[in-house]
Amino acid sequence: MTTREIPREQWISFFDDFSKRHAGWIVSVEVMGSDLGAQEAATGLPLIGISADLKAGENRIEIIIGGRPDVDVTRIIETPKRVWWKPPQGVADEAVEIESADGTTLLRFHYVPPEEAERQLPEKTSEQ
Repeated sequence: MTTREIPREQWISFFDDFSKRHAGWIVSVEVMGSDLGAQEAATGLPLIGISADLKAGENRIEIIIGGRPDVDVTRIIETPKRVWWKPPQGVADEAVEIESADGTTLLRFHYVPPEEAERQLPEKTSEQ
């Protein structure tokens, strides 16, 4: 299946529904910009949620992954322009790409059964 652009007027409902269906899925976040190339922002952490805030005066998408104080990552994308969704081609792998004025954020999702999800998180150490 090909990548599908999500119309702006559907972003709020798309991300609400997507977050409900994909809560706990393991996600990797890659940020690509012309000034810094491709940078991995996070990998192997469970999705908490994605939301679009498009109210008057606001124009951003917020991504929260991790869900533990020692591995909590929030990425805020200011002035998003376009959102694409790539449906699964294999067993439960999907991708979301968000284009903004600063570059592109790529999220890759992989389903891990809840009983195995804890193994995906970095180990807690006594120093954390």
